Amino acid sequence: MKKLFLPLLFGTIFFTSCQTKTETKTAFDVESIKKELQTYNDEFAATITKKDSVAFGKLYAADAVRMYPNRPELVGKTDIVSDFSYAVSHGIGAGKLTTKEVMGDDNLIVEVGVYELFGNDGAQLDKGKFISLFKRVEGKLVSIRDIWNSDSPAVPMAK
Repeated sequence: MKKLFLPLLFGTIFFTSCQTKTETKTAFDVESIKKELQTYNDEFAATITKKDSVAFGKLYAADAVRMYPNRPELVGKTDIVSDFSYAVSHGIGAGKLTTKEVMGDDNLIVEVGVYELFGNDGAQLDKGKFISLFKRVEGKLVSIRDIWNSDSPAVPMAK
């Protein structure tokens, strides 16, 4: 009996110590992220209507990059806010972002959507599509990269 007990004891200890622990990981909840992005998009639109550059700046990470069509990129929150201030002081009166697709994980979220920009008089100035990348900073989604282009035909270059 003693001869059988020790090998069983050591075998049990050996096999139980070799078991791998499975880590439970929560799935990426697309619907929850879509709701967060809708809140972000509503805040984005509100900053334009209110011409609130401080609130606009809070939507972006300190090292964010905005990539305009036909222009050099804007790097950093200071440049992005300065450009926003210029845009709203020169006729942009309202904007709307609409999410079409969301993908990613808990560390990086990709939003694909469409935008509309309106003048102070309510007339549509532009519409097009965009891709934005987000990360969480202190629990809140902030944009780290934006790129977009217009659905309108390109304006011919002056001769």
